Amino acid sequence: MSTLMPEQLITSHKAYIATLFTLTGQTFDGYRKLVELNLATARGAGAESAKLYQEVLSCKTPEELLVQHASGLRLASAHILSYAGRFCDIVRETQSKWMQAAQSQYDAANRYASKS
Repeated sequence: MSTLMPEQLITSHKAYIATLFTLTGQTFDGYRKLVELNLATARGAGAESAKLYQEVLSCKTPEELLVQHASGLRLASAHILSYAGRFCDIVRETQSKWMQAAQSQYDAANRYASKS
């Protein structure tokens, strides 16, 4: 049975606190990126909907209206796919950073356990 020396306890506590702040920073960075993505998407959607609205108002026949509606749906689908891809990239990047931190903590714990 090993006993922890006060220096070892302080050192390990400092390492855990540093990891906590690193993970918190990475979380906020991912959150900031998601907010930026949502703001950019909202701005783009507002501008695009104003443009589509003007185009719909300029339609003279029901056929033109249907064609315009179909093109609007295609455009919306492309925007949704683009948003989803960027969203997944941000989440994947944040998760990767968390996994790296978890792996380093696991490795440090194993090194400490092997010394004891």
